[in-house]
Amino acid sequence: MASGTLPVRNLGGVGVITDVEPYDLPFNGFSAANNVRFDENKIKRSVVFRTVKEPLALNPRGVFGIVPPTGFDTVLYVDESWHIREFANGNITNVQGTVASGGSDPRQYTFATLGDVVYINRKDRIPAFRLPSQTVFSSLTNWDATWRCSSLRKYNDQLIALNMEEGANNYPQRVRFSDIALANSVPATWSATSTTASSGFVDLVQLENEIIDGLELGTKFMIYTTGEALSMEFVGGNLLFNFRKLFSDDGLINQNCVVEVEGKHFCFGNNDIYIHDGNTKQSIADEKVKQFIFQGLNISKANRCFVQHNKVLNEIYFCYVSGDALVSFPNTDRCNRAAVYNYKNGTFSFMDLPNVSAGSTANLNTVTTYADSTETYEQIGSTFFDQEDSFNRHTIMVGSSDTVNGITSDKIYALDLADRLSTVALNIDTEATKPPFIERQGLDLDDANLSLDGYKVVTRLLPQISTNNLDNTNITFTFGASDIPSASPVYGNPTTFNIATDYKLDSRIAGRYLSYKVTLAADDYKDFSFSGMDVDVSTTGSV
Repeated sequence: MASGTLPVRNLGGVGVITDVEPYDLPFNGFSAANNVRFDENKIKRSVVFRTVKEPLALNPRGVFGIVPPTGFDTVLYVDESWHIREFANGNITNVQGTVASGGSDPRQYTFATLGDVVYINRKDRIPAFRLPSQTVFSSLTNWDATWRCSSLRKYNDQLIALNMEEGANNYPQRVRFSDIALANSVPATWSATSTTASSGFVDLVQLENEIIDGLELGTKFMIYTTGEALSMEFVGGNLLFNFRKLFSDDGLINQNCVVEVEGKHFCFGNNDIYIHDGNTKQSIADEKVKQFIFQGLNISKANRCFVQHNKVLNEIYFCYVSGDALVSFPNTDRCNRAAVYNYKNGTFSFMDLPNVSAGSTANLNTVTTYADSTETYEQIGSTFFDQEDSFNRHTIMVGSSDTVNGITSDKIYALDLADRLSTVALNIDTEATKPPFIERQGLDLDDANLSLDGYKVVTRLLPQISTNNLDNTNITFTFGASDIPSASPVYGNPTTFNIATDYKLDSRIAGRYLSYKVTLAADDYKDFSFSGMDVDVSTTGSV
């Protein structure tokens, strides 16, 4: 019989790895993780959803934060039928203007700003625009009324229209570029025949697929199809632009599925999640979570996918509709799952999404008082200094009602940390925020030089966990075991650990392969930090 204490540290250093057999993971790797973050070598609660505004009186499909010269940002949102609304300082304004509404289309909107002019586009309509001197939107002037484009983006001082329909003709590989835009103005022309303008088009006939989207990357503009990527670079002269194919083994799964972070594009592809710097492409999901993501992804709703960058937390959310076993909002029309990638430490986790359609970034007038809040001091988080400094920008998302899953209205959400780590002084949306969960199966303890045939008995755990919440300091552990590596563990009854008063958990978990789960109650919205533990374990012989 062998016994001893096994110290386990750096629990947040590996993250969740779903695509490797649990018994092949390091001790601090997790076989399942939902609504948690891996940060600073610790496991923490993922963001909570705070209600910015509800109801919205329409089902939002696109959202965009507009940065004004002074004051708080405003938030545009658009529904499937091109109804355009603007949220500012707690109020919703109809900014439809002369833009026609009607019909229904599930595809994503694309947004752009150039020279302080805001643009909204979807391929079923003429793009809409608003000058900084205007309060409402209009159909884009100096643009042929018979043209449509799948995506409208900006590159340097020009607008780039991708995947064109021009009258009765379809040009899925066409890139059309405007003349150089002046400040506070739309481009004067898109003509390809002008001898004085920098406008025109190029048909990238070498492409095998239709163009999906594009985005700036440093001094270049990247163009993506469903299975390829090209770079577009301004060179001047008669050619204006040079085009170069980068790779042809993946592209984007949908519009709005690429973000630029630290000189790289992070891309949600049809086959993988990957990064590139305009030259070298590398998977960040392979042998980690790739299989889990694409096996759960509802391909019939791939046109709901989008990617959102959370600059505050160094995280990227790859959002999609999933049928995986851990989703808390099943059978949604819009995104119910985010694969969360921390690009500072290279870890993945997963997060429940409450039927959301799109994301953006904006600062919000979030100043609140105890009189207009329904939360406790611990739940509302933030400080008076945070409220005075509420010009910090936050990740926001828009979501639709889903009565089957308990989402009672259409909403604008702010994604924020819980408790006193919060910087958004708004109420937690208890319909949208689900409890954290981590699980580790298949611990064979071979890292501690224990043999596979050894029957391991864990008698005591000493967790290193902290929380800033003073109202509720409980966290729940559940232990299980199996004797066969491929068998599901048999779990015992949950055990409550009080972070404020307890230092150990007694256990009688026994088997060749050990497992444990950690979670909070469904109505417990506190943050926590779980960094390590000591495990008292003995081996009683072979089975």
